[in-house]
Amino acid sequence: MQIPKGITQKSNGKYAIQTMRSGKRLNATTDTLEDAIAVKKQMLDGSFQKALAPNSITISQALNSYVKRRVARSTSDNMDAQKFNWNCKVITDFFGANTYLDDITAAKINLFADHMGNQDWANSTINYMSTILYNAMNDAYERELMTAKPARMKHLSLEEGRIRFLTKDEEHRSIQWLQMSGHTDYSDLFLFYIETGMRKTEALNLKWRDVDLRTRRISIWKTKVNRARTIQMTPMAHDVLQRAMMKRGNQRSDDDEVFAHIAERHFGRTWIKMRNALGMSHDEDFVLNALRHTCCTRLVETGTDLRTVMQWMGHSKLEMTQRYSHFIPKRMDDAVGKLDNLRYNLA
Repeated sequence: MQIPKGITQKSNGKYAIQTMRSGKRLNATTDTLEDAIAVKKQMLDGSFQKALAPNSITISQALNSYVKRRVARSTSDNMDAQKFNWNCKVITDFFGANTYLDDITAAKINLFADHMGNQDWANSTINYMSTILYNAMNDAYERELMTAKPARMKHLSLEEGRIRFLTKDEEHRSIQWLQMSGHTDYSDLFLFYIETGMRKTEALNLKWRDVDLRTRRISIWKTKVNRARTIQMTPMAHDVLQRAMMKRGNQRSDDDEVFAHIAERHFGRTWIKMRNALGMSHDEDFVLNALRHTCCTRLVETGTDLRTVMQWMGHSKLEMTQRYSHFIPKRMDDAVGKLDNLRYNLA
């Protein structure tokens, strides 16, 4: 029997029905093609009554299941369910924790998008929230815990925000404050971030087995984009690692973390104290990630080609690296020279 328009057979052998009536999209799933044809007829004549999936779950249950699976699949040592608490609360507060997935229509999802847009959140935050909601619902759909494939919010374009990097003076004052305050370990970590451009968790998770002081290479296996990379140590990064090795002494094991002697939370609190002491309390962009921006900016400023910078920083796409291309002064100098030569030749 030929499958009519509006009915598709799923990979599990069941049939999905989708049609429009009075401007509303109707969805259902049946076990047989005959049932699917009958349901579509009911949809068109207005007699269709949508039923919940036999094992339908609530949005709160779907989010909990999704987060557990995502944490279990993660390769990061710092991934835990608590990182999703705020996102899950925002979603359940809007839809209602006990709302069944089949009751969350495309119209309600669009209203949720409007709600987030009114919160003055960054587009990246809204996109991330949208991804969590969709993935949680889609996971449930693929496990037949809701009847229709969920709608997805429109992806918003990301703003090309300010790239906050440290000047030489800011770097000097920060290092000086940390050392004068007795936080020499933190000043070393500060320098290591600038010299390597590593992400926060990449450095804190770095193990001695991935450090080769002889060849001056650092291998980074657990990355944000799940793509391993190797970077070369600068002399200063090499000095930092040598000091860390001397601090551990004979107790050091290849499985030990290089910066195991540094407490992440205390380092974060010290950063805030440093920022306030340096008169930057109102500079919201003066955060740890600014050290990574500083490394990338300096690589570009020295004339390193963008493809190499991309590989060094571990960017997933060249477009991310190209955001720093306006820091290439020689290109600007060349452009000015060409304009000047053109004016001279026209004279």
